[in-house]
Amino acid sequence: MTYFPAQVYGPMAAYRVGHMAETAARGPLPRSDAEPVEEETGEVRRSVCLYTRSANPSGMGRHMLDLVRGLAGRMDVTVLCRTSDRARWLFEEAAALGARTVALPGPHDPAYPDVVSGFLAAHPVDVFHCHAGWGWEDPDGLRLARSAGVPAVLITHHLPFLIQQRAKAEKLLKNTSFAHWRIAVSQGLRDTYTARGVSRQRFVTVPNGVAPRRDAPGRAAARAALGLQPEDLVVISTGRLTLMKGQCYLIEAAAVLKSRYPRLQVVILGEGDLRSDLESLVIERGLAGAVHLPGHRDDARMLLDAADVFALPSRCEGMPLALLEAMEAGLPVVATRVIGSSELVVHGKTGLLVPTESAQQLAAALAQLLGDAHKRAAYGDAGRRRYLDEFTDECMIARTHAVYDTALGARSMVR
Repeated sequence: MTYFPAQVYGPMAAYRVGHMAETAARGPLPRSDAEPVEEETGEVRRSVCLYTRSANPSGMGRHMLDLVRGLAGRMDVTVLCRTSDRARWLFEEAAALGARTVALPGPHDPAYPDVVSGFLAAHPVDVFHCHAGWGWEDPDGLRLARSAGVPAVLITHHLPFLIQQRAKAEKLLKNTSFAHWRIAVSQGLRDTYTARGVSRQRFVTVPNGVAPRRDAPGRAAARAALGLQPEDLVVISTGRLTLMKGQCYLIEAAAVLKSRYPRLQVVILGEGDLRSDLESLVIERGLAGAVHLPGHRDDARMLLDAADVFALPSRCEGMPLALLEAMEAGLPVVATRVIGSSELVVHGKTGLLVPTESAQQLAAALAQLLGDAHKRAAYGDAGRRRYLDEFTDECMIARTHAVYDTALGARSMVR
């Protein structure tokens, strides 16, 4: 079932048509309606609302979809999210997976509180699970869920606490304080919040995870799809083309390496606001035939089979899905020593870690792997084993569900 409120059909119109009339007919639902349903099997089936107000959920949205897939068999799942150009895919894919979906208004739409509160009144849930990147995407969701009496209100922080301006930092801490429990996708990320005074109690780390690929095409087919030759040495990087992802340093590193490795081909998969700047840099460095920016590709994970090495030169991360996908594909990786990446890459065993914003050191690390096929294979195999042991989607879903159980159990004990 899908609801399109404010910005699609006018203020609250579709939402009222969707279920407000039903609510009025039977009166407001008391909180007891959120008691878990006992199925014929005798098992308790609870309900969860996955919520983000982000206009560009990107990897966070993919994380939410993995939760939809994994939780749908054991919980009733609703997704509340935006339907703007860069968020509609999350809305549509969640609906296709069988989740109830509710379209959130834009950030300045006065109907927003009514949409969230109205939905929670008409469809009480056991768990309200907010997902946020920098944190400022959600000024009200957690507060509204607490006000609605949701038994377990959680937030997953997907990016570190990097806000420096005091007023904004205090506002973020206040807005997120309405959560009963917090989840961080990496330990380093959690530390950035506790360093700002957030309690370590009811604040757990649940690392990201990704699902295994199905029907990977293999090296030859992936290279053919990208127009690459069998004898090329290929470095692939994936991610939005933004300052945070640091692709300019990879281009500069390619300029350093090109004379030493004339068959070097660097492929940067993704789209973003820096496309024109990166294209200009490629031309300026004389790399038009060696560095390629094919844009967004739905088959990006499949194209990883074309790579000899995966590179992620980010300036900041939470716990990058791109690295997990590379590990799943059995690739050796070179990444910057930032939060999240430094917890995934075991330096000297699954890949190499380098300082941020250093094209020279990035180039040196890439050269170590480009020049040593045995080391590439060993690192790639070790990375895949590490993925299978700790970072599958099943691991992430099970750990998240365990937090739900703990949060609901803690609430029931204090009633």
